[in-house]
Amino acid sequence: MDRSGDPMKGPPADRRGSISFSRPLGDHCVHMGIELEGLSSKAIPGQFFLIRERGVLDPLLGRPLALVASEGNVLEFLFRVSGRGTARLATLPPGAALELRGPCGNGFPEPVRNELVLVAGTLGIAPFIGIPSFCSERVRITAVLGVPGKGWEPFVEWCSERFTGIRINSDDGSIGRHGDPVEDTLLIVGQRHEVWGCGPEAMLRGLGRVHEKGCDRLLVSLEKRMACGTGGCLGCSIRTGSGSKRVCVDGPVFEWRQVFGGSHEI
Repeated sequence: MDRSGDPMKGPPADRRGSISFSRPLGDHCVHMGIELEGLSSKAIPGQFFLIRERGVLDPLLGRPLALVASEGNVLEFLFRVSGRGTARLATLPPGAALELRGPCGNGFPEPVRNELVLVAGTLGIAPFIGIPSFCSERVRITAVLGVPGKGWEPFVEWCSERFTGIRINSDDGSIGRHGDPVEDTLLIVGQRHEVWGCGPEAMLRGLGRVHEKGCDRLLVSLEKRMACGTGGCLGCSIRTGSGSKRVCVDGPVFEWRQVFGGSHEI
């Protein structure tokens, strides 16, 4: 990846911002822009921010959202309405005041292979949107996306505008290929590929099958409930092959075998 414009190092910072735009992508998710007060925040794909409405104590905790892109002082995010916190965020108008903590965690590293396959389950595409602009020109990127099906057309169209030739899979067969993204990925990977995944745990676990195809470089970004974003509360701890790890600071990006291999599976 092109690391010019160094990402922020050290602990995540608490910041203030306001909503610059909020656009629904069908009935399932929202594309939101947040303008920061003060200096812009440099981050790398795979890092995230904890976001909450300023001055509101219920819900108290910020929602962890992966950074999609940044332009100047405006950060872009994707999220699905899945509870009170995200439901509230989805209804806030432009100009609404927010509090952010981030960037949190470790993002994706420099790709080792020249062929990179990005595998996403629905909103798992979010941390991958910025990958092409960070990768060296030598890296050829293929995106594989899985969605439930009917009703997800606006979301798929949005993703297709950002990844030329994206491979679409749907559970009901109404959009793209009838099937799941793991099976589709197995059709195209081999020894020359590197695979990164983000999405539901079952999908990430299934991605381990790429090892049978000779692909030995598999990274996954985990989704966990988080509270502090600094590792202090231990609420997002998982078992790994090298002991207990906190997803918010040691991840969210891990090597697949570290979290899904052997008796230490999360």
